Amino acid sequence: WAMPPSASLRGRLRDATAAAHARIDSQVGDAVADVPGYAAFLRGMHGFVRHARQVLGDADDLAACERALADDLVVLAHAPVDIDVDLGDGASREMARLGWRYVIPGSSLGARVLLRRAEALGFTETHGASYLALHARGDAWRTLLSTLESLRLSPADEACACKGANDAFQCVEHCLDAGRSGLAA
Repeated sequence: WAMPPSASLRGRLRDATAAAHARIDSQVGDAVADVPGYAAFLRGMHGFVRHARQVLGDADDLAACERALADDLVVLAHAPVDIDVDLGDGASREMARLGWRYVIPGSSLGARVLLRRAEALGFTETHGASYLALHARGDAWRTLLSTLESLRLSPADEACACKGANDAFQCVEHCLDAGRSGLAA
């Protein structure tokens, strides 16, 4: 028995990225269990946000996230890692960017959980957890859901959006790996 395809664009994006999302969840699962793990997570996320800005442009929310991540890394006495990621040629297409926009605000839900873990380590919104606090309280996810409900995409555009979302998850995965290793990838 096979699951019927999701009726909504959001559901189809979720279905198309389920495996990638599960890999990220397992990678981040215990990332904030201790200070070194948290520092590695922040380094990886800093690299991801830098790449997301290349794909999506200098959106104010991403610029604010990058600044908050840099500030948090200073508190933890860690430098950002220079992470090289091949963003591919589809990254400039609007539907691929829609896929990236699906991934970034969606991670704000997980940021709420990670923020509580960072606070348990002694970090606060103003000292070492500014990125998570900023990301967790944003309303970009609700805005994106409204946008997704209003879109009617062709099958080709939807496939491009799904590929963009999977590319974004792959970028997160690569950046988190590089953040843990501390080496330029």
